[in-house]
Amino acid sequence: MDPSPKPDEETYGALRTRARTFVYERLALASASIWALGAMLLMFTIVPPVAYPQRYIAVAMTVPLLPAALPWLFWGLLTDLLARRWSAQQPR
Repeated sequence: MDPSPKPDEETYGALRTRARTFVYERLALASASIWALGAMLLMFTIVPPVAYPQRYIAVAMTVPLLPAALPWLFWGLLTDLLARRWSAQQPR
């Protein structure tokens, strides 16, 4: 009558938590890199040497947010896939 989860369920929950952290760290690095490189490229290409380039700088820093956000659409899927893979690799 004890409602505690089975050892396999606990193991999968721990693996899923570890997978979420693992995927989160990688996606954060990927997003930061995409944004930084995109902003740098746009700064070099579209920001003219004028007295007040604030509008151009705002555009150059905002446009890379969209491609930097795209990997986060797959966070849940990647987490589940990785947790299943790690679960399958564990000895029973």
